[in-house]
Amino acid sequence: MIIAVPTEISPGETRVAATPDTVKKYFSRGLRIHVQSGAGLASGFADEAYRNAGAEIMQTAAETVNNAAVVIKIKSPLPEEFSLFRSGQILVGDMEALSRPARINELAKKGLTCLALDLLPRISRTQSMDILSSQSSLSGYRAVIEAMAWLPRAVPLMMTAAGTVTPARILILGAGVAGLQAIATAKRMGAVVTASDVRSTVKEQVESLGGRFLEIQSTEQFENAGGYAGKTSAAYQKLQQSAICKILPETDVLITTALIPGKPAPRLVTRKMIELLPAGAVIVDMAAAAGGNVEGTQNDQILKTGNTVVIGNSNLAAKIPFTASKMFSNNIYNFLDAYYRSEKKKFEFNDDDEIIHAVCAARNGSLLI
Repeated sequence: MIIAVPTEISPGETRVAATPDTVKKYFSRGLRIHVQSGAGLASGFADEAYRNAGAEIMQTAAETVNNAAVVIKIKSPLPEEFSLFRSGQILVGDMEALSRPARINELAKKGLTCLALDLLPRISRTQSMDILSSQSSLSGYRAVIEAMAWLPRAVPLMMTAAGTVTPARILILGAGVAGLQAIATAKRMGAVVTASDVRSTVKEQVESLGGRFLEIQSTEQFENAGGYAGKTSAAYQKLQQSAICKILPETDVLITTALIPGKPAPRLVTRKMIELLPAGAVIVDMAAAAGGNVEGTQNDQILKTGNTVVIGNSNLAAKIPFTASKMFSNNIYNFLDAYYRSEKKKFEFNDDDEIIHAVCAARNGSLLI
């Protein structure tokens, strides 16, 4: 049985769905691996490393995918890749199922099975497979690094003969996996960190990392059954913006991470609110691809609004592709390994399994989401 690893061609995508380390694991399970030549170069993995791990290096995407039973990818295929696939093949990766259902529908029409790891349920069995958590954690870390690169001031407290440098102040909106990692990274760099989230239950996590939790005086709850933040009410949004406005004049860096699965990102910061930030402030909007938490943000663009730099990037993990690829490829391996039957030399993805039922976005020509 062959697993195929084609080169990612989505704009700005530098990650790869298998590393030489995971190729060794697949090979030890008796699986053949086809890796497209150059697939790992942007992540720091040469063809020779894959070959030494047991992979067969193919020259084109078509050759890589042609005889494969399973194709693993970072992102869902672009329309120009659809012709590579044939009926009966299984696609595994971040299928962007909720944000790009039309792509999944077209793949379903071709007779493919799409296993979207972005739909994994949040249960203990899926922790080692969770691509969203692994990549969000890296994105939160990178968001702080990006902000600091643009910030025209030092971050930590410094007491020198030339005078005292006060620490930078960072506000993080959204305390999910990305937000919590951003808090931890900013604290390690010596910043004073404040964070806010519509889920009051994360207050303890924020404070355990050394951050201050920005309280919104409301009795409403917006945490859904899956543990994610849900859509807020108009009354809550008014209270939230009022609380944010009070702290913006003292904020050097604003990082926004708020997302609602399958829906546009909530608008947390308006253009008028941006004007409250001090000169030289930096904004990193991690929800830019979903419409942005900050008004006017453009994905994959760096804009200047007055004296403020606004960075829009929803794929910050791709800025650290070596580490991101290692984590993502381990997630995929752990998922596939759970359903590989060595004695039968095949994968068994049965709908009666709660994980497969959740992630199966298309099967037998039908769209299932």
